[in-house]
Amino acid sequence: MDRIAVLGPKGTFTELATQKYLESQNIEMELAYYPSMRKTFDAVGTSCKYGVIPIENTLDGFVQIILDLLTHTNLKIIHEIVLPIRFAFVGNSACLDDIKKVYAQFKSENQCLDFLEQFRDRDIITTASNSQSYEEVIKGEDGVGAIIPIHMLSNRHDFKTVIEDITDSMDNETRFIIVSQHLNEEVVANRPWKTFFVVSDDLDRPGLLCDILNTFSKEKINLKSIISRPTKTGLGNYNFFIDIDGCYQKDEQVRVAIAHVYDKYNIKILGSYYRVMLKEDKK
Repeated sequence: MDRIAVLGPKGTFTELATQKYLESQNIEMELAYYPSMRKTFDAVGTSCKYGVIPIENTLDGFVQIILDLLTHTNLKIIHEIVLPIRFAFVGNSACLDDIKKVYAQFKSENQCLDFLEQFRDRDIITTASNSQSYEEVIKGEDGVGAIIPIHMLSNRHDFKTVIEDITDSMDNETRFIIVSQHLNEEVVANRPWKTFFVVSDDLDRPGLLCDILNTFSKEKINLKSIISRPTKTGLGNYNFFIDIDGCYQKDEQVRVAIAHVYDKYNIKILGSYYRVMLKEDKK
């Protein structure tokens, strides 16, 4: 059976996104868990066929290391899947005033700041994963609480305090990408495709970004997003990550526009992809 690389450990939103992805595609793959984003990337094409990685969150924006990994590896985005992100608070004391220690994964903490404000005079301990936060609180120590993904509440445990949905925004979502060694060559109708690419030019000059954007404007191609990221070759040098409507493999208009940019700048296609619908959204 083919394997799919998952940013672990078990119980994470990435695991849930992977399960939803496989379900929606009606395929079976063995989940292989990796402790870091880099190791997850490294597994694709060696021990795993695909990989699933979070790339963007409504509240936190883009995951910067993923942009670097896409730039410096040959993996391509073939699909994306979006999950609503909700957190719950669980504790081993019946009263919040008796909670002395709160465990929270660093990203989870940033997405529940309003709720955590009441604990600022107590110990807030940052963990490496939501699973670690959960493992700490189920030890049963009095006065201990944790922020966990709301889907973890399905695991049976008698917490003295459970507060559902403590996320700062009801619109909180995370976008996950599915990466492969190859571009997506599917022929899929009635799906809005996007193409993601990076433009790098260490010789900065006035009008560089404007020239790039005007090329797509002339071809009537809509830009979905643009993000800058340091090239790490010197101060003021940036890569520009650009997401546009259309499929590089199939749309002549997109290929023509990108060819014009190729003539002047270093450009790398990071993938053409479409959003996979969750099975429950298809009903």
